[in-house]
Amino acid sequence: MNHGRSRSIRQGRNLPEVRADNLSVVVEALQKLQPISRSALADATGLTAATITHMVNELEAYDLLVETPSHERTVGRRPTLLTFNRRRGQLIGVEISRTRILAIRSDFGGQTLARLERPFRPTASVRRGLNAIREVIAELIDPGLPLLGIGVGVPGPVNSTEGVVIEPPNFGGWRNVRVTDALQVHFGVPCWLDDDAKAAAYGERWYGAGRHEETLLYISLRSGVGAGLIVGDRVYRGAHELAGEIGHTTIHVDGPLCECGNRGCLETLVSVPAIMQEARRLGLNAEDPAGLHRLAQAGDAVAQNIKDRVYLYLSAALVNAVNHYDPAVIVLGGLLVRSWPDLTGTLAQRVKGRSFGYLSKDIRIVDSALDRDAAALGAVAIALHKILRDPARALAAPPVERGAATPP
Repeated sequence: MNHGRSRSIRQGRNLPEVRADNLSVVVEALQKLQPISRSALADATGLTAATITHMVNELEAYDLLVETPSHERTVGRRPTLLTFNRRRGQLIGVEISRTRILAIRSDFGGQTLARLERPFRPTASVRRGLNAIREVIAELIDPGLPLLGIGVGVPGPVNSTEGVVIEPPNFGGWRNVRVTDALQVHFGVPCWLDDDAKAAAYGERWYGAGRHEETLLYISLRSGVGAGLIVGDRVYRGAHELAGEIGHTTIHVDGPLCECGNRGCLETLVSVPAIMQEARRLGLNAEDPAGLHRLAQAGDAVAQNIKDRVYLYLSAALVNAVNHYDPAVIVLGGLLVRSWPDLTGTLAQRVKGRSFGYLSKDIRIVDSALDRDAAALGAVAIALHKILRDPARALAAPPVERGAATPP
C-alpha cells in the first residue's frame, strides 16, 4: 500500500515551519513596535521568554538587529531595546508595468532611500526587456551597502514559487519567462516575484492604508482590474494563484467578450481602456479619465452617465467581495482612483448600503496610501519578510544556475 503524502490528507507542520512562523511573528512585532525590549516583545507576541531569546539571537547572529540602552528611568538595570539594523544592507523593490519600470531602494528597516522610474514597453524581445530591468536596478544600487535581495511585481498570471511570468495579456508576448532566475544570476542575490496587485496589497498591508489590519483587499483600477487579498497577514493565492482575479468576475452575463474567454467580466466594463472606448463611442472629447471627470463636473450628462454606470458595476463587484471575503478594509488604487476624486467616497456609500447589515458598519473603503508606489514598496516588503523568515537560507543563498527558459 502507498503511504506517501496525499493531497486529501491535511499535513502537519514540522518544527522548521513552526520556527519560521514564530520568527515571522517576532519580525512583525519588531517592525511595528521597535525600539522594544525582549520582555515587551514576549508580552506582545505571546511567546515565551526563552523563545524570544532564541529568535533574537538568531537575528543578531546575522547582524539584523542592533541593541541600544533604554533612556527610561527604571529601578535596577535598564532594559536593552531592539531595532532593525538599517545599515545591514539594501533591498530593491521593482514594479514592471506595461508603461514603466519603477524601482525603490530601501534600507533593512523598510525606509525608502531612493526611487527611480523609467518608461517601459514590453516587446517580443524578452532579452531586451530583461536588460532594461537590470539597468534600472543597477543604476539604483548604492555601492556602499551590500545588496540583500530583490522583489519584483509584474502583471499576472505568475508562478510566484518559481519566479515565472506566465503570459500576461498585452505584455509583448512574454510567456514562461523566468524573471527571478535572470536577476539572481546577474546580481548574485535572492529574488522573489509576485503578481503586481498582490505586491501592492502587501505594500499597503505593511506600509500603507492597511498597517493595522490582518485582512485586506487591494483593488487596482487601471488598464486592467486586479486585486490582492491578505488573510492573516499572508497573501491568499488559491490553488492556482488566481485568487483575487476580481477583474474576471462576471458582472454582466451578456456583456462584452473578455480576453479571458468569458463575457461580461468586470474588466471589460470598468478598466480605463473600456471606459475611454465607451466615451469615444458616444462622441465625447476626452483624452483620459481625468478629462472625462472634468466634463462630468462641467455638467455633461453623457460623461456623468458613463461614470454612474462604472460606479454601478464597481459597487456590485465590491459588495460581492465584501460578502465573499469579509475584509476589514478595501484599498482602492490605480489611475482611475487618481483621476476620479469622488470614486472612493461614492463606492463606500453605495457598498455600505448593500452589504450585510453588521458588515456595513465596519467595512472601510479607502484610497491607497502609497499611490503609484504601492507595488514597488510591496516588492520591498516581500523581499524583507522572505529574508527575515529564513535568514540562514536567504542571506547565504548562492545564485541560481542560468536556466534555459528565458527566451531571446
